[in-house]
Amino acid sequence: MIYIDDTIDPTLDAYLDQYAPQDEDVEIEFNDVPFDPKDGYEFLLNSPKVREANIILVDDCLFENQTVTRGKITGEEFKIVLRKYFPFIETIVITQNKANPETGTISKYNAQTSGYESANEYYNNTLPKYIEEAIREIKFYRQLGKKLGENANWEPVLKEKIINSLQGLDEYHELTKADIDELIRAFKEGSVK
Repeated sequence: MIYIDDTIDPTLDAYLDQYAPQDEDVEIEFNDVPFDPKDGYEFLLNSPKVREANIILVDDCLFENQTVTRGKITGEEFKIVLRKYFPFIETIVITQNKANPETGTISKYNAQTSGYESANEYYNNTLPKYIEEAIREIKFYRQLGKKLGENANWEPVLKEKIINSLQGLDEYHELTKADIDELIRAFKEGSVK
């Protein structure tokens, strides 16, 4: 799990660093990735930490900074870009503004408006449901990837594309969401043996 921000929020960083998932079989290694606004989003897409992450928390205003010279986008838009190149990375967008439940955006702790006495209390009541949902999705896709890897009926190139994508390799980034949805549908219907 990584946290990307141009100004790392120390309270959020501390919370994520100590986060322990509900599933004792899941281990989380946490890193933050300070973002230099001069680099643009391409820098993040090429970052080994981003490629290897399973869960990314990204600041929504990260790319709106006036000093960003290349690739100005919002955190929500970056989530879509990540989905294109790394469809199995779960992304959570955080903002200093009001949360937007429709897009899954979460507010950062604000002592004046949060209603909680501490940042840790706020994050403990806000973030786990998003992180735990991301962990469930990752486990689900890994399980499907394992079944796919063991199934000799699938075209080897397609299998390789999906397994590489699950591992954060984007050599085959032309794999579309429709391809992924079709595979999931086939697994659920039991048509893949």
